[in-house]
Parts: sequence; structure tokens; C-alpha cells
Amino acid sequence: MAGFVRELERRGGPALRLEQRAAGGVGCVVWDAALVLAKFLESGAGPPLARRAVLELGAGTGAVGIMAATLGANVTVTDLEELQELLEVNIENNKHLVTGSVRAKGRRRDRVPASPRLHTAG
Repeated sequence: MAGFVRELERRGGPALRLEQRAAGGVGCVVWDAALVLAKFLESGAGPPLARRAVLELGAGTGAVGIMAATLGANVTVTDLEELQELLEVNIENNKHLVTGSVRAKGRRRDRVPASPRLHTAG
């Protein structure tokens, strides 16, 4: 599927190169909120990430998790099975910047049965 690359500038070296998809669900693009959180982590305003275990749920493109891995964290990025290929591409494209570690894990989308309607006495 056709995509495009979004660069995430880093103070400490080359930019992260994050592939996105032109079509697909919300996990196929780098959201502005991910950019803000990634830059916050890079700023050092939060706790140091070196050698910390980090779990990113609903990682989408993996922007935040990959940034954490460039800061020395040992990261597991997770999302649904249909986003695993995109996560793997972004990890591969940025592995030369990682000083910790990063790996992707996925899960099949389970169908949850509809919950019964609640009835209240009038």
C-alpha cells in the first residue's frame, strides 16, 4: 500500500523516519500527539529512560516507542495484527538510531459479543 515518510527531528542526531500509510485506520499515521510526547521524552523533563522497560499500547506507527528506544529504553510496541508490518518497517528504518532495544508485538482483533441492554424499572 502506498505510503509517505514523516520525519521526527531529534536534538541528538539524525531524524527518525516514520513511514505512514495513505489508507487504513487511525494507526497508519503519525498523530501530532505522538510527536508532542516523543519530543517531551527527548527533552528529559520526565524520568530518565535508559535501561527502563517501556510498553507502548496502541503504538500505531511506533513513533513514541522508537523515540524512547533511541533514548536507551528497552521498548515493546504493541498494536493490532494489521499494523505489525508498519511497526516492523519503522523499527527497521530506525534501528541504527536505537541505543536500547525495540520490538513489536501484535494481537488479533477479537470480536467482543455485544453486551445485553440494561433495563431499568421506570
